[in-house]
Amino acid sequence: MRPKRILAAVAALAAAATLAAVTRPADAETTPSPYVFTQADVGFSEGAATTGLVGRLDEMDAYVGDRKPVLRLDLDWWSVQSCATCAPDFGRLDPVVDAANSRGMRVLLILGYAPPWANGGHADDKWFPVADNSWRAIVDATVVHFAGRVQAYEVWNEPNFANKGNYGDGSTAARRLRYWQLTRIAFEQVHTRCASCVVLAGASGAGDAVAEKKNDNEPAAWLDWAYANGYGQTFDAVAHHPYPAWDNGRSPSRPECEARWWAMFGPPDEKCGELAAVRAVMVKRGDGLKKIWGTEFGNPSAGDGIKNKPSSEGLRDILEEGIRMWRALDYTGPLFLYSYADSPSCAAGSTDPECHFGLTDAAGKPKQPAYDGVKLALTDAFQRTLAPGRSLHRQSALRSADGRFHLWLQGDGNLVLYMGATVLWSKANLKAIRLTNQIDGSLALFDGSGKKVWSTATAGKGTSNLNLQNDGNLVLYPTATPTTASWSSGTWGHKA
Repeated sequence: MRPKRILAAVAALAAAATLAAVTRPADAETTPSPYVFTQADVGFSEGAATTGLVGRLDEMDAYVGDRKPVLRLDLDWWSVQSCATCAPDFGRLDPVVDAANSRGMRVLLILGYAPPWANGGHADDKWFPVADNSWRAIVDATVVHFAGRVQAYEVWNEPNFANKGNYGDGSTAARRLRYWQLTRIAFEQVHTRCASCVVLAGASGAGDAVAEKKNDNEPAAWLDWAYANGYGQTFDAVAHHPYPAWDNGRSPSRPECEARWWAMFGPPDEKCGELAAVRAVMVKRGDGLKKIWGTEFGNPSAGDGIKNKPSSEGLRDILEEGIRMWRALDYTGPLFLYSYADSPSCAAGSTDPECHFGLTDAAGKPKQPAYDGVKLALTDAFQRTLAPGRSLHRQSALRSADGRFHLWLQGDGNLVLYMGATVLWSKANLKAIRLTNQIDGSLALFDGSGKKVWSTATAGKGTSNLNLQNDGNLVLYPTATPTTASWSSGTWGHKA
């Protein structure tokens, strides 16, 4: 949930195929601890509205295959405790949390926002609480109430947006200091009651720019300030929202670089990616073992104000690309999709893009082909075949059915066919961002400007499938003559 213009593209760093390690070491037990999360975990962030959510849990569970999804919920402090002397009432959340638990789904609960009685009398709840004691008390009551039912807590949602986390005179300095003070209190209180719970923190949104070329609120700057001022040990993992620049129709591997803070994802060789900047801060500060969780990721399918609005196939490609890029990194944790369904609170026919981030519409109808494409990306990290009209994006790979061969379009833009660590074939130094199996029968690499930088001489052969075979050969087979190759990498002969 973010302001329209500010959401932006993703910054991925490495081309590693290895899945990320767990957030914290697992106990020596036969059954995995529910408090251990990995990059393979899939989450859904459905916003503050809980209406109809229980009825969608079975669909969400089935959608991600064998892996149980994690549900991200908003505490919404005001709805829990309407006055300073009122006892907290978690009745709105209990049915959803219990329903998730009964299905084996874990819960990430966002701690925020502050009601007027706690935030200094402001009419809306997007202000940080004024008194430490009131914040400590609600965190304590929450963790006690949900003991054993909530496994992870996130301190606020996009606190570096002033309209999500304001404080004092509204300056960056005042808001940033107060946020990290609240993080320290929450971290200590959560772990006092639940030593195994995971506490996430960070300036997860793109932040408010203070000038066209200046942003004091970007996530990397807030995180670096935290380390420099003694708050580096007040969180177990970093929260980040790797949205592409959807308002400009940008995909995750094509960031908007005029102002880096618009680009919340991005490939590793681009200096404008915020994910890369956040990771660099963690490494510089000696905290590189912690993971970055993507607690919101998505792209609207409709809405006003979106330049270069993607087609339905383009939407599928954007979401697939982001998921595969995220999972190619060795420092990322779970990725949460925002969202499974369009917001039920939006009016029918709304033109607000915020109402159209779901994989289904509000009535539950899947948005195709994105619905099926994302499901495949979530349940199978690699493909064996690239179908006609489909693309392989940076940080993504094809894998042979026997798992011995990988065709990587790496973060550096090189297309490389590997047998283990051995390079069998490559196209290098082209700065490619996608490999497309064109419907004219040719295979082509394109750079970030859309320029074709390499192709096979097979245009006119008709629609074809690109297969990575178990003998190590990469082959284009026209659908009209499926046993006769129109092109190959010439790397056959590597029998198991």
